[in-house]
Amino acid sequence: MPAAFQGIVGVKPTRGLVPTTGVVPACRSIDCVSVFAADLATAEAALSVIVGPDPADPLSRVVPSDIPLAAAPARASAAGPPSLGGPRVGAPAISALGDLTDAGRAAFAAARDRLAAAGGEVVEIDPAPLLEAGALLYGGAFVAERRAAVGEFVEAHAGEIDPAVRQIVEAAASATAAEYFADAERLDRLALATRKLFADLDAILLPTTVAQPTAAAVEADPIGANAKLGIYTTGTNLLDLCAVAVPAGEADGAQFGVQVLAPAFHDAVAADVAALLAPAPANPLSFVTHRAAKDKGPVTGSAPIELFVAGAHLSGMPLNPQLTERGARLLGEARTAPRYRLYALATEPPKPGVVRVAADGASLPGEIWALSPASLGTFLAAIPQPMALGEVELDDGRTVVGFLCEPPALEGAADITALGGWRAYRAQS
Repeated sequence: MPAAFQGIVGVKPTRGLVPTTGVVPACRSIDCVSVFAADLATAEAALSVIVGPDPADPLSRVVPSDIPLAAAPARASAAGPPSLGGPRVGAPAISALGDLTDAGRAAFAAARDRLAAAGGEVVEIDPAPLLEAGALLYGGAFVAERRAAVGEFVEAHAGEIDPAVRQIVEAAASATAAEYFADAERLDRLALATRKLFADLDAILLPTTVAQPTAAAVEADPIGANAKLGIYTTGTNLLDLCAVAVPAGEADGAQFGVQVLAPAFHDAVAADVAALLAPAPANPLSFVTHRAAKDKGPVTGSAPIELFVAGAHLSGMPLNPQLTERGARLLGEARTAPRYRLYALATEPPKPGVVRVAADGASLPGEIWALSPASLGTFLAAIPQPMALGEVELDDGRTVVGFLCEPPALEGAADITALGGWRAYRAQS
């Protein structure tokens, strides 16, 4: 909500990716550290510093090895064949947003239209499970966790605590264990309904909040006003979702924002979709795409793997979908160290062969893509002979996984190194 009110970007990562060590708990089991920034690239840069497991945090988590790093360019639909557009995004009907003002509904409709114009496939959904889950945060027994966290402090400093906060914490004392377990069962069912929603979606687009009230309106009814403001946000942590909030114009003379929600650990997917609404520099480094601790290598064994490609898997080339369909993310252009030669192989579709040589090598241009370990495994299994994956040295001294060629395949192949890369060769052939 602060992001929406200020016209900036807010990123709420998957619970546990950013440790909560040292954070004064509100509801300890679902607390999450967010980042506010002027733009998405800056927010992700900040997250790349603070994300990572902490052995001192019992709720710290890492990204599983099979999570995609980018939104799929085409998504299979239960109603038919894969879409031809970009990510498939669910959004409520404009008529269903009765808690927004007319101007707010118009701003949300404009955001939906921008997303579709940018290549997203927008489909209407009923967000009821998300909203019902959100109502449980303060309207159910889960608020007892807030009393467990700070109840004794509130009792000891009653006169120094914000009255609305004190009222919530004190009221939580009446919650019973039976009520808690009943609400937990209800939340489980709402989480199941939410997973069904996401089964055919990459992400969900919602307003971030309903309006911007005046300070006087909040002071008159602080609990009611804040509960209304949080209709679209309070369910996110309870349902174990990640979210990216971005500016979406103005409504009623104030800033208006929308948020992109995705399942746990699909933070990069949420960022991809949000970038369609708030364009960032090309190929920003996502905080779940690459996170290396200085002098210590990857933070976890499930860290994404960088892949160097120099031929038919380059952006726009015929085999590039083999990467994008696996949720690979383009990190940018790169070059090999000057120890390689490039050959044109007699294959269909045409492919180059990259070979390391002892002398007369050259620096070859290409791209770096990031894949999850599981995705790289399926990619490797699908590579036909004579292609292979191995270590490739880059001109910055790093060694990454990259395409190489079995030497027997070079017999009769043309050496095209002097042309300056595969794109240059294909442009002239």
